[in-house]
Amino acid sequence: MKLLPLLLLTAAIVPACATAKGESFTKVGFDPLTVQRLAVVDGNNPTFKVDLRQQLVDAIMYEFFKKGWDVVERANIQKALDEVKFQNGDVTTPDQRQKMSEILNVQALAFVNIAGTPDEMSITIKMVEPQSGDVLWMGTGSSDLNKGMSAITGAILGAGLGAVAGNSMSGSGNAAGMGAVIGGVAGGAIGAGLTPSAMENAKDLVKAICANIPKRG
Repeated sequence: MKLLPLLLLTAAIVPACATAKGESFTKVGFDPLTVQRLAVVDGNNPTFKVDLRQQLVDAIMYEFFKKGWDVVERANIQKALDEVKFQNGDVTTPDQRQKMSEILNVQALAFVNIAGTPDEMSITIKMVEPQSGDVLWMGTGSSDLNKGMSAITGAILGAGLGAVAGNSMSGSGNAAGMGAVIGGVAGGAIGAGLTPSAMENAKDLVKAICANIPKRG
């Protein structure tokens, strides 16, 4: 029974914080006041599900809104995307950019690319002038989403509980070992919920990238 407190202590000291690093650059001489309206567009990277990408695009829209930007509502953007048969924001053609800007009545388009794995995420945002394609502002960053570490923590706890259960049932070392294996597997699954959600960590990444969006007004 002394095994469990030791494992709980071990799990407690495992690092549990995700790290988000972001930076951005503004084109020299760019005046935000020349942009009346802005559309933030999902680049449609299939790495992550649509609903997850939409939540992060909304978070990016909110960051622009806080800095005084007039941001087009997402439903209207989707209609424009459907009309121009838009496929990928990072390679959109000049004609697509021009048509989208006319439909939405915007002076800038911010294309968002979200990539990575369930454990790590990278986000790049390019705000471009529709006609020329010039990059007016660009932000990029990456973060571990902490799911892997939380699973390790859960596995440690699960293994401890399984071993204790095995000892309680028979007192044999073999039973304790089997209990640890079973508990570790179950604990790994439970561990995914031990740290703040991956989505919250992804939103922290958005904030880190968008911290220096130029203020408008």
